[in-house]
Amino acid sequence: MAIRFERREKIARYLDPRKDYAEVAVSCEIRRDPLTGRSGRVAHVLGFHLQPANLAPLIEASRAGCPFCPERVLEVTPRFPADVTPKGRVVCGEAVLFPNLAPYDEHSAVTAISHEHYVPMDAFTPTLLYNAFEACRMYFHDAQRLPGTTYALAFWNYLPASGGTQIHPHLQLFATDTPGNALEQELDASARYQQAEGSSYWADLLDTEERLGERFVARGAHTAWLTAFVSESLLTDTLILFPGQRTITDLPEAALEEFCGGLVQALRVLAAQGVYSFNLAFYPATPDRTDVWLHARLSPRVYMTPRFWGTDTSALHHLYNEHFMVRTPESAASALREALRL
Repeated sequence: MAIRFERREKIARYLDPRKDYAEVAVSCEIRRDPLTGRSGRVAHVLGFHLQPANLAPLIEASRAGCPFCPERVLEVTPRFPADVTPKGRVVCGEAVLFPNLAPYDEHSAVTAISHEHYVPMDAFTPTLLYNAFEACRMYFHDAQRLPGTTYALAFWNYLPASGGTQIHPHLQLFATDTPGNALEQELDASARYQQAEGSSYWADLLDTEERLGERFVARGAHTAWLTAFVSESLLTDTLILFPGQRTITDLPEAALEEFCGGLVQALRVLAAQGVYSFNLAFYPATPDRTDVWLHARLSPRVYMTPRFWGTDTSALHHLYNEHFMVRTPESAASALREALRL
């Protein structure tokens, strides 16, 4: 078991005008992701405060003509050819899945999650989410018969700070043979780890995190929850592992139910902290891979300065690909641990 959590403290010194130019020392930290080796920084911990963003005018203005609302969704959205999905669309509870008018890949779809145009982060229900993800699974089951559909990717951009272009809650998904840089890097690193250590990185990670307890949150019958040692988000990502599972398509019903129940609780925790937007993505393997577990990443998103609509992704992240956190994964895990019940 060779999981290593590398961290290095750095101290910045300056003469502070707020303290009559007395010298002060401020700590920051450099971390390395234990799987990929990617670096990340923990800084601004004392100087960052969540500021509320008034999204109410945008929400109201977006209702008119929304293509995902129930009175329009079956009239204005496209249908799949019969050889892709026989019924043209997939309907499961309130969820409606249809082709993406602006596709990311050959097999690209959107799932409108709810009848409601706007669902606050703390108002999603397990049933609502289960039906949305089940619609995705039904589509992937049909699409995987076609060539070039090796990986089933599903992700969620909730509200504008996440990059979402529609207020109405919806999932993006596509089946592809090109899974993207982050997943390709994880798959390659997982294979190297198993070859070197003779065990799965993901199994070792869970065992190590559960033993240490710093970032471990909870473990149910089908899922395990922890915070990421190096996160994409300023406010720390939550990792959801599906032990022994490879793809969302083959995920047992009970596992999906447990995930949706946990996700509802996690979103309520974030909303109570003042978070108003997030990204969620699934990272699948292929059925033949024994070294990788299906996992998901829940990543809070906010505006750094809402009055300027200042995004939380700067050149440091966007161009240097350097992760930057203002909340430690350990403190984020502590807050989530108190609330999550699987």
